[in-house]
Amino acid sequence: MARSPTRAELLGQIEALRKHVAELESVGISGQQHSELEWALRERVKELDCLYTISTLQETHFHSPTRFLQSVADCLPRSWQFPEHACSRIVYRNREYVTYRFSESKWRMAADVFADGKPAGIVEVFYRRVVPTVAEGPFLKEEYALIRAVAERVGSVLMHMKAEADLRAAHKAIQKEHQALQEANIALRTILSRLEEEKREIRASVFANIQKIIMPLVFELELEVRGTQRSYVTLLRQSLQDIASPFLTQISRNHMQLTPVEIAISTMIRNGLSTKEIAQLRSISAATVQRHRENIRRKLGLRNRKANLATYLQGSFSQESSPNVNGLQPGTPANQTDDGIIL
Repeated sequence: MARSPTRAELLGQIEALRKHVAELESVGISGQQHSELEWALRERVKELDCLYTISTLQETHFHSPTRFLQSVADCLPRSWQFPEHACSRIVYRNREYVTYRFSESKWRMAADVFADGKPAGIVEVFYRRVVPTVAEGPFLKEEYALIRAVAERVGSVLMHMKAEADLRAAHKAIQKEHQALQEANIALRTILSRLEEEKREIRASVFANIQKIIMPLVFELELEVRGTQRSYVTLLRQSLQDIASPFLTQISRNHMQLTPVEIAISTMIRNGLSTKEIAQLRSISAATVQRHRENIRRKLGLRNRKANLATYLQGSFSQESSPNVNGLQPGTPANQTDDGIIL
């Protein structure tokens, strides 16, 4: 597709014609020849002015194809040899754009407007009445070239307008999708925040019920039993306190390599049970408990480090602690005598 000439190029062509006229005048020409040159110059100026006007209209009405086409139709007659008798029409996509007092006649010239390589419209210029003619007819050969250039320029501009309109529509659709995603994200964050709040409420409710209902019974039971059975009750009390603490959740999340047995033994170690007591409660040998302790230390990164496993577990996983009904922290024994009875 031909490139639209710039304003400088159009003015340059006009100036070249004027220089040519000046050169001919300098060598001496007859009056008739001088008139013919002046007439030719005026016609070329009108043709160049027509193309320049279309370029200006492209910038002025770039977002309105309707106004652009009507403006082009309006500017065409004054670029022809007899503008007072000329009228024009542009048909594009089954819509017509005509000049004032438009009427068809047999004195017609036309050129097709192409879009995407296919005819999509037509540019027409008519003379409403008979005008002086040359051998080729009422229209000049330069006017045939002009109307083809106009049709080509119109098709090019309309394709650019369509591309820009499609781009704006796509950008608008993307903006709407982006806005919808932002709103969905806000809604999702609100839901997640509400879920977290509900989880905290549920945990607080569970902990409160354990402390108010279950723990008093466990404390009473712990005061009544002796020996091995008392160790079971103590472990039960401490396990109930752990349910309301972050220990089991944290150690399961942060150390996924620990097996369920190792997590259970870690809980017992954290609650202060010795190797012998763990072995008795789980009905396994002390050597098996010791192997579990070594595996736990290795998986927690404590191997070859002088760190007490029980102290590490209590210090690393006691971020959230709540007092029990007696004002004690989970895992902290009440005042007790030398014989182990809780006072």
